[in-house]
Amino acid sequence: MIKVFGMLNKRSDISQRQFHKHWSGPHAVHALTLVPVMRRYVQNHKAAKAYPGFDAPCDGSPEVWLQDTDAARVLNTMPEYMNGAYIDEPAFMRERSAGIMASEYVIIDGDPIAEKDKLVKVLFFVKRNPALTHEQFHDQWLALDGPLFSKGENLKRFVRSPTLPSAYEGGDALYDGAEELWWDTEAAFNKDKRGAPKKADRANLLDTKATHAMFVDENRVFWPGLAQDE
Repeated sequence: MIKVFGMLNKRSDISQRQFHKHWSGPHAVHALTLVPVMRRYVQNHKAAKAYPGFDAPCDGSPEVWLQDTDAARVLNTMPEYMNGAYIDEPAFMRERSAGIMASEYVIIDGDPIAEKDKLVKVLFFVKRNPALTHEQFHDQWLALDGPLFSKGENLKRFVRSPTLPSAYEGGDALYDGAEELWWDTEAAFNKDKRGAPKKADRANLLDTKATHAMFVDENRVFWPGLAQDE
């Protein structure tokens, strides 16, 4: 199982509200035609509240689970995509989405998340310290027992997703992976003393200036597919 994170940026002539409305409305309808290939699809909409100390990577990040890399190639050439979502993209976004293809490591699974659950979520896109190869970074990052930017208290779910090795064959990847953290409530998030235990790990592992983060509002467009296999 792999997943793809896209990086969407709104057109300069539309508002944030218009961008999010179109993406979660007409564009999501087009995306549902791809369900035969997608295992799960979530829209991560950049929240109004900025995550302190970090620039946001984009206005929104689609997150698509797929069976394998062959499925990713199939999805990008499906008539349903080419005649639907692909044509619709210029209606709300600047250009075709960049992003990363990653594997998924669920560190804290927590209780099942329902399609309409309202949670606090932070999405980090991490870039490695230039002194490390991507192999060294992934080995050290995956060996950590907790998240890089949180003490890890009160977490409902914690997922670490390293970029696939194939992404480096033509040069460097946009990011070396993603960390996703969920809390049940804002109060639970506030009790988690962010960052204190992992300063040394961050300094050794990351290019912090090229690492980005944002609070996101999840729109779980196609949610049940993966859960049937977990």
